[in-house]
Amino acid sequence: MELKKNKMEYQIAFTVGIILLALSLFLVYKNVVFLKNSERAKGEVVELKKIHRSTSKPTFKPVFKFVTKDGKVIEHTSISSSNPPSWKVGEKAVYAYKIENPSKGKVVTFFGVFGWSVALACIALPMLVIGGGYYLSQSMLNTIFDNLYH
Repeated sequence: MELKKNKMEYQIAFTVGIILLALSLFLVYKNVVFLKNSERAKGEVVELKKIHRSTSKPTFKPVFKFVTKDGKVIEHTSISSSNPPSWKVGEKAVYAYKIENPSKGKVVTFFGVFGWSVALACIALPMLVIGGGYYLSQSMLNTIFDNLYH
């Protein structure tokens, strides 16, 4: 007895899961290499920019000030905002940057460095379990039914 043929939805879920997991692992690798080869600067939050939204409460973006090893002052505004604020004025932070382009660095926090990698992996893993689980269960059930009826 043959079970239903493979469904396209499971193939798509499995394929997208593989692609997202590969992208997640690539971003982890890229960020680890960046951290390994970057300089560090200590700094602090100097301001919380208030971002007004038309449909909800305002959110706050931290603005950091860092001084590089060669004395250049870098002001870095976070791309994310939150309410309540995730940082306080005066709070200390570490900034990783490349010597050739210090303004394109990152505040060193887990989600600041690996946030997108984690988000993509959280989407990829259920898709892999659903898509891969379907094929695995179909294969196992086909084997069981073949053995029972032959």
